[in-house]
Parts: sequence; structure tokens; C-alpha cells
Amino acid sequence: MLNRYSFKAQITWLSTSLILLTVISLTASYWLRITEYAESQVKNQLLFAENVLNQNLVSQEKMLTTAARVLAADFGFKQAVASRDSNTINSVLLNHGERINADLMMLIDVDGQLVSTSASKPLENALIEDSIKSLPLIDVHAQFLSIDNFVYQVIVVPVKAPRTIGYSVIGFEVNKASLLQLKELILLDISLIKGTVLMTSTMVEQIPGTQLLSQATSPPSNLLWSRDDFYHQVRPLADSNEINVILSAPLAKYHRDFYQLVYSILVIALFVIFIAIALSKLLSRGMAKPLHSLMKLTERVGRGDLNVPKLTTDLPVEFSELYQSFSVMGAAIKSREKEIKFQAERDMLTGLYNRQKILQQVTKSMNEKQKLSLIAFNIKGFKALNDTIGLINGDNILKVLAQRISQYLKPIDGISVNVKGIARLNADEFLLVLEQLNKTQINHFLEHLLLELNRPYWINDIKITIALSFGVVLSEDNNDDAECLLRRASMTVAAANQDQSQIRFYQTGEDEAYLNKLALIDELKSALEQPESPMFMVYQPKLNIKTGKIDKLEALIRWINLKGEFVNPELFIDLAEKSGLIVNLTRWVILQVVIQIKSWVNQGYQFKVSINLSAQDIQHDTFVEYLLDTLSAHQVTPESITLELTERDLAENESLVITRLTYLKSLGFQISVDDYGIGQSSLAKLKQLPVDELKIDKEFILNLDSNKQDQDITSSTILLGHKLGLSVVAEGVETQASLALLADYQCNYAQGYYLSKPLKSNELIQWYIDYDNKTLP
Repeated sequence: MLNRYSFKAQITWLSTSLILLTVISLTASYWLRITEYAESQVKNQLLFAENVLNQNLVSQEKMLTTAARVLAADFGFKQAVASRDSNTINSVLLNHGERINADLMMLIDVDGQLVSTSASKPLENALIEDSIKSLPLIDVHAQFLSIDNFVYQVIVVPVKAPRTIGYSVIGFEVNKASLLQLKELILLDISLIKGTVLMTSTMVEQIPGTQLLSQATSPPSNLLWSRDDFYHQVRPLADSNEINVILSAPLAKYHRDFYQLVYSILVIALFVIFIAIALSKLLSRGMAKPLHSLMKLTERVGRGDLNVPKLTTDLPVEFSELYQSFSVMGAAIKSREKEIKFQAERDMLTGLYNRQKILQQVTKSMNEKQKLSLIAFNIKGFKALNDTIGLINGDNILKVLAQRISQYLKPIDGISVNVKGIARLNADEFLLVLEQLNKTQINHFLEHLLLELNRPYWINDIKITIALSFGVVLSEDNNDDAECLLRRASMTVAAANQDQSQIRFYQTGEDEAYLNKLALIDELKSALEQPESPMFMVYQPKLNIKTGKIDKLEALIRWINLKGEFVNPELFIDLAEKSGLIVNLTRWVILQVVIQIKSWVNQGYQFKVSINLSAQDIQHDTFVEYLLDTLSAHQVTPESITLELTERDLAENESLVITRLTYLKSLGFQISVDDYGIGQSSLAKLKQLPVDELKIDKEFILNLDSNKQDQDITSSTILLGHKLGLSVVAEGVETQASLALLADYQCNYAQGYYLSKPLKSNELIQWYIDYDNKTLP
């Protein structure tokens, strides 16, 4: 808004606004402080008044008690009470009341009935009798009574001869005159109220009882902004349950003092504002000229001209320093721009180009119709190396490797090497972009480069050797964009690692296969999220060789993709593991299997079902919780489930895996080692694992009936398993002869296509019924 005004006007507005803000802040501060002070004063005054009132009532009570005791001790009075001599009683009450100036004298029998009364005001006996019902007939007792809208402070004293024969009651009226005397002491108005009826008050302007009680029970939140003339406080009158006393503190003085203070502040503020406007104009005139010079200088810097000329005119000291700061700033901006550009384009560890910069370089060269050779390479097993020697030493190797690449690039045997850029793409992957060479030249160039890069690396006097894999993409064979070329280079070096080859050239179609895998991962993720998933479970029976019965099954997942094609389970399970979807996939399988087990139980079928797990599953923080919650939700017992893990999965993070499997086994789950014989387990490790079952891999079973080596391996494995107390399952049984051999070896269970292929749940039950009704041929 102020941008529409000149600099002079803005200074004036600023000064005025600051003063107004100061005035408002001071006023608010004073208001808060005075409000707190006023509230404190009023509350102290009310507390003092309440104490004085209580002391006055106690003093009055003591005087009444003395007078009542004198009356109750009078022998003639006792004799008259005992004989019910009305004349004597009335005479004594009248005389004694006149002697002590009592306003009310009464005699009550032991049943609480009024015998005689003497009052300074004519009172109906019916009203008196109704009021004295609230008097407790006990020992000496003081109380306030309301009779016909008059308030009395009374004392009740028993008349004994020697037993109690009645009660004398002496009272003084609490009227306006007595309240005015108290008002002179406490400087507050006093009102007595019964319910909503005002009985008496010292206030000049009488307020209806309802209004007065409302103001007393709902005091203003702020005394100074309140329009009320009084601040009221309501309290019960002594121990009375009917009569309340309202103390009223006047607020006029506090209002008057506060308004005078606000008026004084405003007068001073107006005077200061006037002075500030005058001084602001003088100040703005002195600042306008230097600011104009600085504005011109800023325009030059804004245009990118960072060469600040020397100051030729005299300026105030502060502006001269500011002008020199602009000169320093220009030099700093140059340096900072260079640094920012370096950080934006370079890898901070090695100083090589980063991915974004090399992408720009490749794009630029392709736009200029240049043919390129992209050579991606990485260090084999770099993660394991990092874990062994530490991150700092691993970083040092990367830096030395980058230095060797940069220093070595030179013509080799007549091959001209024109470097377009060297980049570090990620942790241990580098990219070298050259003007295109043919495959023979590239092979020759890389042979010489490897001699340099494979030289030992020394870390703290320790000799370390590394192995490199190279992936090469030629732009003349690929007409796609720079991003596609970089992706293919990374993909090719990854394939070289997988193939255990040192140099690998991109093959046409590999990129499409890679993209197909990405599409398959997206479709898999969608399939897991769909309520009606295209995925389904099948179950392959396991034969109990000893009993000839089917009491175990293995749960296997199947998937028909959107094209209606069957997707190989090994393919999509491998993709799920690599893409982080395996945990969700396994949870989906667990849920489907548990629901199916519950359904079979309801139909009268009892099967123990195996579920395949991965290392990621068993290591996941919430796996055990999810498994137990799912079983509990569907009322399925752990004894119905066998958890299968491969030797490779058991070896990964072995300590954690053993801990969790031991816990699950203690709950009733059975643990099985799948594909035993082709993994990494040693007998020592197998002994340590909480395993119940071994599954011999089908590689040893498929040709069992014709391969002597397979027979020896299988029989020894079964014998070993039994000696370790484990059940043994042979998978891949294809012939009756193989099954017979397994029976001879005393294998516990057999599984394979000879018995049955994996079946859907409804097909399985029909197969099971048919199998149960016949003998296996």
C-alpha cells in the first residue's frame, strides 16, 4: 500500500505509525496493569470488609449469648417457665429485652412451640412460629432468622431446672441503621437478600433483588471497561442457608482515574506525532539523494554488471559504507555464482559431473547431430566392500578412481579420445561420454583403461583391488533421447554384473524388456490393491508316505495379467522382491490362505498349509504382528500353518531370523527349509536353526529313479534330517518309481505332479474326495 507514496511520505508514515503503535502499546500495558491493580484493590477491600463483618457478627453473638445466659439463669424466670406462668414470663421477657435493647425476645418449649414473645415491632405469631422451625433445639446456638422480611441475629439458650424445660431466644434486628454503621467501617455498601428478595440495603439507589443478585453472581470480566457502578460479591450471612449478604465496592474512582490517564497519554501522543512529522521531513530530505545514487548502482547490479565504480560524491558515512558493501557484494556474488554452478553440476565427492549435467551434455551433443559412445561402469560388490572397509575408505577409493579416469584419458595407439564428459551417476556407477568409436576401438580403449583403473588402491597401507564391469551404448544404434541412452547404459552395466562379464554392449530390445518389467511391477501393485484381484491361490497336495493320506498342502500364488496371459510366478515374485512389493504380496497370500483354511475347517477338512516367505517378510517389523492378528481374526490356529523359507533367506540377517522363527515355533507354527541342497546352509547352521522340516529340492528328485548320484544325495539327506529330528519332504515327484524309492528311504512326505498338479480350492476338494476313495496306482 505504501509503495504508492514517495520515500518522504513513507518515512513520515513510518514515524507516525511507530508512535501510534507505542501509544497503543503503552495504553494497553497501563490498562492491563491498572486493571490488575484495581481488581487487587477491590478484592482486598472486599476481603477486609468480609473480615470486619464477620468480627462484628461474632461480637454481637457474644453479647447476645451473655444476655441469654443471664435470662436463662434467672431463678424467677425458671420458676415461671416451669409453672407456665404466662404473666411472669411475658413480664420477664419484656423487662429483660428493654434492659439490653433487644428487638426480639421469645420462649420456646422443648417441642419447639412458641410459648411467649416480645418484639419491638408487631409480628404475627404465625410468622414467628414458621421461622423458628429452622432453629435447632440444641445447646447454645446463634443463627440469623428472617421474620416478615426482617432479619434478626438470634441466640438460643436452653432453660434448665435442672433438665431442659424450654429455650430462651434473644435477637437483634439487622436493619439499615446497623448496616450503615458497618458501612462507615468498611466503606462498602451492604445488602441483605433472601432468595431474590432484597430485605435491606445501604445503597443510595435501590436495585431490585433479582438484578442485584445477577450482578453479584456474574461479575464483569474487566473492571475498567465495565459500565457497572459497583463490583458485587455475594456471601452467605454467617451460617444462614436462606440469607445472603452482598458487599458492593464502588468503581467510579477507578473509572475516573483510568480515563484521565488515557486522556493524558493521547494529548502527549498528539504532541509527539507533530514533532515526529516535522523531523521526518528533515530526515527524508537528507536520505533521498544518497538513496538515489544507491538505486542507480542497484540497477547496474541487477543487469548483471558487477563492476561497481568508485564513489565520486560525498555521502553520509553510513551510505558510503553501504556503497562499498555493494562493491564487496559484487565480488562475492561472482564467487558464489561460480560455486553454485559447480555444486549444481558436479558430484561433491569426486568433482565429476553429476547426472543432471551429463544429461545436458549428451542432449547438447545429440542436438548437434554428434555420434556418441556412452560407457557406464561400476565396482563389483561395492556394497560389501564398503561394509568391510568403512564408508570413509570406500569414498576414498571412489575419489582415486575418479582421478585416474580424468588423468588417463588420452589417445591410445592412434585412437583419438574426445571426451564429452565424465560423471558419477550414483554410489559406485560412473559414466564416460566420448565421441563415438566403433566396438573394436572401444574394446581396445577399455583394455588400456582397465590396466590403469585395476591398479591396486592403498588405504592406510592396506592394498585393495577392485573389479569393474562396463556397459556400452552407441548413439548411432539408438535414436532415442539422452535420458533413454543413460538408462540403457545403466541397464547394460547392471546386466554385465549379472552375467559376470567385464564388457557388455547394449543389445536391441533389452530396454523394452526392462520397461516391460516396470509395467509388470505397476500392474502387480494394482492387482494387490484391487478388491477383486486377478491373482488367485492354488494348492498342491503332499502325500504322507507312511499313512498314504493327504494331510498337508503347499499354497502357491498364480496371476493372470490384464492381457489374459499367465505370468510366471518366479518372474513376478522376483520383481516383487526387487521392487519392495514382496511384503504386501506375502500379506495378500497369508490372508487368502487363512480364509481358505477357515472355510475348509467349516466343511470338515483339516489340512496343514505351507506358506512361502522371503527374507524381507521375516525381517519386516510388523510381520509377526500381522500374521498373528490375521489368524486371530479368522479363528485359525498356528498349528495349521507351515512357514517355508529358502536356505538363502535363512542366511540373511541370521540372528534376527532365528529369533523370530524361534518365537513363531513356540506359538505352534511349523518351520520348513525349502529347496534344501542347493543353497548356502552348512550342517552347523542347520543344527542352530529352529527348523521342523526339510524340503529336498526337486533338482535331486526329478530323475531320482534313474540317477545314482541323486539317489545317494537324497537318501543321505533323508537320513541326516531324521537324525536331526526333522521331517523330510521331497518335491518334484514325477514317477511311481521315484515315489517307491522315497518310501524305501523312509521319506516322510512326497509332493509333485505324479500325485497332482497345484489345484484351485474347489478342484482340490474334489480331487481329495476322489483320491480318498481309491488307491494310488
